Amino acid sequence: MSITLGKRSLKKGRVSLYIDICYKGKRKKEYLGIIMQRPDTPEIRKQNKRKMLLAQQIKAKKELEFLSSLYEINKTESSFDPLLEIKTKQDVDFFQLMDEYLEGYHKKDRKMVKASLMHLHRFYKKKKLPVSLLNKKICINYLEYLHEQLHGNTPIGYFKKFSMCIDKYVDEGILSSNPAKGIKLIQSNEVTKQILTPKEIQKLALTSCLNNEVKRAFLFSCFCGLRWCDIYKLQYKDIDFQAKRITIIQQKVQSHSRNAILHLNLSSTAIKLLLKEEETYSNKVFNLPSYSYSTRILNHWVKSSGIHKHITFHCARHSFITNIMAQGANIKTAASLAGHSTTRHTEKYIHIIDELKQKAVDSLPEINIKF
Repeated sequence: MSITLGKRSLKKGRVSLYIDICYKGKRKKEYLGIIMQRPDTPEIRKQNKRKMLLAQQIKAKKELEFLSSLYEINKTESSFDPLLEIKTKQDVDFFQLMDEYLEGYHKKDRKMVKASLMHLHRFYKKKKLPVSLLNKKICINYLEYLHEQLHGNTPIGYFKKFSMCIDKYVDEGILSSNPAKGIKLIQSNEVTKQILTPKEIQKLALTSCLNNEVKRAFLFSCFCGLRWCDIYKLQYKDIDFQAKRITIIQQKVQSHSRNAILHLNLSSTAIKLLLKEEETYSNKVFNLPSYSYSTRILNHWVKSSGIHKHITFHCARHSFITNIMAQGANIKTAASLAGHSTTRHTEKYIHIIDELKQKAVDSLPEINIKF
């Protein structure tokens, strides 16, 4: 019988500590949830030393538990199996793990991870969430809570970040499996953003704006469907004016979509919006302020035009997809132009088209009929 302290190498020079229990040729690993960081600074080295001391104390406690259990079972060693008797007590706090995950997460959707952690705290309402209690029932209840508190596809987005965090610690051996896996996530079929009709887009085009770059970029998105992040980084080298085509890597989906590279055909209006005076040309197509400031400018511009809708920059993308489908584009063409990997994401616009058709029919005047 042996109980030893083991180390597992992780990414970026980190090390995960575990206890290795070996008895009668069988072996079991119990991960402690103690992660030693890369010893780059004296402070980190000091923290790692304290973590190692804690791990050694846990190991000593396990050895005492084994010896106590061994001599309490009627002195019949043959019936004793520490792999069963020494229970894995994973009292690691999942909130602490999520904090650590958030600290090392620097992608553009970091705010979603932070929001998911905040809602998990509100849902569980206790200071700690031991990973031993993190089961499928809690995950289902958390998803239901998100659906009650939030709207559209936001609950699913937050739940995916929660599941992504669990996956990380499954890979590191702290959790044996991900209880959030296999839970059915139903995307909302509704497009929650407001849609601008072609007439409203024309109205905006004729209304002056506090910042012409914001105006040009927003109208361009209305005619091509690009997201803010792609328009903000768009460069003239990405544009083939002769072929009327843009080729970019979509920022939002570049890490997980096979359609991350987008070849987008442009209309004559879109081309016109790309052109500047020769002396003002630079690498970037649009010289835009920050997203928040651009949004304030956009809100003022929309109100000035007399349009009473809550419009964000992303509404331009929704408007583009809806309007091309309303003009007769089939779902596969619309999906391709939007850069969707499948038509599943594009199908949610179909009900909007049906509503527009019904409104068009309802707009016909009533007549009196006499036979």
